[in-house]
Amino acid sequence: MNSLVQNEDNFIASTKALDALDKTARARLLVCSDSHGDYKILETAIKQFGPECQAFIFCGDGASDIARILEDAKNDLDLAKAIPDVMVIVRGNCDPDVYPLSNSKSLRLPQYQVLSVSGQKVLVTHGHTAGVNFGLQDLAYTMQLQGSFLAFYGHTHVARQDDLDGYTIVNPGSCSKPRCGQAPGIAIATVDKKFVDISFIKINLLNGRFKSNNITV
Repeated sequence: MNSLVQNEDNFIASTKALDALDKTARARLLVCSDSHGDYKILETAIKQFGPECQAFIFCGDGASDIARILEDAKNDLDLAKAIPDVMVIVRGNCDPDVYPLSNSKSLRLPQYQVLSVSGQKVLVTHGHTAGVNFGLQDLAYTMQLQGSFLAFYGHTHVARQDDLDGYTIVNPGSCSKPRCGQAPGIAIATVDKKFVDISFIKINLLNGRFKSNNITV
């Protein structure tokens, strides 16, 4: 179970969990973004999909929701058990660099993170500083500099996957405030040493659970 302690590299994970994620033959990643204060929908996504995933990735704009997840997990055993062993959180344009937690602690939100999954480097960012509203070339260039083959970003609130010059770039969409006629959504990424598969999940909250269907975007 995740200790929910942020390490010096800003991952919320133990060294053992990070090493296991790097060495595993195949991993599943729960990817969310842009909750913008809708804590409940983010919590429900984690409880429903977290247990089957090795990492939770949040692409920004929801620092208060992530902080509440960390605080509530101290008293909610079901939530604590559902949180994957590795959490990766980055700062969105609506987030502060640091968000206060209880006991005088704080959640640090870096501009980007590079995570090693099945021996592959994965870039996580919000995307606003790379101008993703106007194209993905700058993000692909950052991926090249970081040596990553896969990137997750948010900001646009539109779920999509792009394969650009050999790089796979994925936006899970917004889990609370989608745009372009999309429903609230998240993504599940399956990553191994040779390929990545992305499932976009369309969310309709029903009786406290998600009724979900894979969609193509």
